[in-house]
Amino acid sequence: MQIAMVHGYFLNGTGSNLLVQNLCREFCKMGHDVRLFCQENDGNQFDFIEKVYEFDVNNTIPTCVHQKETPYLGKCFLYRPNLNGFLPVFVHDHYTGYRVKAFIDCTQQEIENYLDGNKNAFNNGLKSDEIDMIISNHTIMQPVYIARSNYNRQRSIHVMIMHGSCLNFAVRKSELLQRYAEESILDVDKIVFISNYSKEEFSSFFNWEKNFILGKSLVIPGGVDLNQFQPLNNSEEKKIKIMNALTELKKDRSSSVGNSFEAIDASKADTIKKLSSIDFEREEVVIYYGKYLWTKGLHLLIAAAPLIMQKSPNVRFLFVGFGSSLSYFEAMIDALHNRSKVEFIQLIEHPVRFGYEVDQTTARFFNSLIKRLAEPSFADDYFRTAENKIKKAIVIAGYLGHEHLNPLIACSALMVAPSIFPEAFGLVGIEALASGIIPVQTNQSGFSEMVNVYQTEFADEFNHLNLKELRLDEHLVENLGLNISTLLSYNRTLSLTKKRSIRKKAHQICIDHYSWEIIAKQYLEIRND
Repeated sequence: MQIAMVHGYFLNGTGSNLLVQNLCREFCKMGHDVRLFCQENDGNQFDFIEKVYEFDVNNTIPTCVHQKETPYLGKCFLYRPNLNGFLPVFVHDHYTGYRVKAFIDCTQQEIENYLDGNKNAFNNGLKSDEIDMIISNHTIMQPVYIARSNYNRQRSIHVMIMHGSCLNFAVRKSELLQRYAEESILDVDKIVFISNYSKEEFSSFFNWEKNFILGKSLVIPGGVDLNQFQPLNNSEEKKIKIMNALTELKKDRSSSVGNSFEAIDASKADTIKKLSSIDFEREEVVIYYGKYLWTKGLHLLIAAAPLIMQKSPNVRFLFVGFGSSLSYFEAMIDALHNRSKVEFIQLIEHPVRFGYEVDQTTARFFNSLIKRLAEPSFADDYFRTAENKIKKAIVIAGYLGHEHLNPLIACSALMVAPSIFPEAFGLVGIEALASGIIPVQTNQSGFSEMVNVYQTEFADEFNHLNLKELRLDEHLVENLGLNISTLLSYNRTLSLTKKRSIRKKAHQICIDHYSWEIIAKQYLEIRND
């Protein structure tokens, strides 16, 4: 089968980037040819990409700039449209070499220029190919320029994958973007949602043709690379895995997200130093990885940290990622470290006053904690626990690719994803399970479906612990701290045999439901329906 995968961004970092990367690799493993359109600027590093093409300024002539042998029967050619340095995104962030602008801030002319450039690249990249399936990602703008292309689609089916960030950060907030989204919906043959929640959220928003949308809809979850994400066989492996991970990290310069090599090297050196300070064998490592954005709820975990430290003094929090809210998180940590109670509470309640772009409504998740901080004895214990200690307890690392990240997950005690904004799917939860560790996730939006899976599977092990449901309410910070503390305490009581059993059971969930082979086959079946 000939497949065109259309993605406007990169192949590492975010959930949609990783989904595109892994689907393309799996298609090639199965012997299918892929034509991949995206902005990945180091395509040669990926084992499934045989050729990389760059376009001229008008996106009319593709020139092959890299070529290598690949181990798969199917061949992937990457085509990188020339955007003249302009990259519209759903959530603003910094990418070296691009002028970045959020879609909601773009003019219609900027969007039309972006569409025209991508459309030309798509038309000219596929001149000699007969495509059976076109898979476009996000509701805007990739499906739009497919809809407008003059490529002969007589034999092809157009499948759109809906990712949550597009709807919630862009389409909801702009009538102009809604019109573009409607153009996509009318053109595509099928819409793939990665959770039932995402499907219901999307179809309810576009209520003008809910039945029309539902008639095109199907649910295919995200997947996990079971070769990359492996559980420990025993705890004694930790030292070797971490040493190997640090050695590989020192050798590698490719795990970046749009940075220059100088910045990569400096960031890597700092990350290696920080990771080396963690004793994975003796300390209880709680890992968060993903974007450093307030929507991901990392400030809730920071606020819960002193509560966890009180019961688990040996805990270390490892944050791995990148993003624009990092300075806000660091300000919170500084306030706790310096025992600045007034400043800490003001940062929670009124972050905008300090110049941080954080939604003011997130303060409600701290309400119960703030009330308790008015109690002198509670406040004294809370801030004394954090004072002069929390900066060592929390290790903030830069972005790491999955090849470096997965041993860190497997050697951690827990993975935490405290997102407070709707999530299409809980990919990080699957990766944690595949690595043999238990995810702690807020029970909301697409996360809820993932939470339900592992709560059901582990009911025998965890029901007696009386864990709190992590709802988006005023008790969220305290419940988050309580659950993490409870699971860490429980883990300390387990025998090595029981720990190994839990790791294997977690990994088996992913073998049964979330391998990329299983997921890719579901996409291919769409063509045969």
